[in-house]
Amino acid sequence: MNDNFSARVHPAASAGVFWVMGDQVMKRGKLEGTGFNVIDVLVPPGSGTPPHMHASPEIFRILEGTLTIWSMVEGGPAEVEAVAGDVVTIPAHAPHAYRNSSSEPAIMMAIVDDGMMGFFEAAASHEPPAGPPTPEVIERTMALTETHGIHILQAA
Repeated sequence: MNDNFSARVHPAASAGVFWVMGDQVMKRGKLEGTGFNVIDVLVPPGSGTPPHMHASPEIFRILEGTLTIWSMVEGGPAEVEAVAGDVVTIPAHAPHAYRNSSSEPAIMMAIVDDGMMGFFEAAASHEPPAGPPTPEVIERTMALTETHGIHILQAA
């Protein structure tokens, strides 16, 4: 029987866990036969991404906490608060960023394509960070953005 026609359960205990720039990423599962990956991202207070864009769309569902979502709108840059239960859709090539501006961790579920998953895995550390990303970690991650088609729009 073809596994592409069978339902699959991805047990929580089997999630791969790693860290990218201070955020904890839990690889929850992949829909076989597609490029869709499901991850949970724990975003510590003060953590987030610089404004950037890439060819792949993304979907975020805020599970806990609040994230500030930055994007470009017709009148220029805008920020909106996304809270638990909210869904954020990011079209391909859309400038965007997120940041946890609160004093509590935030958790989001994200659906990303294989290209973004490849970036996360290439940038991964398998040990929890001792503190904020070091200059060496930032430099290495920024170099990986270029090779994975992610365009940083400005410094964090």
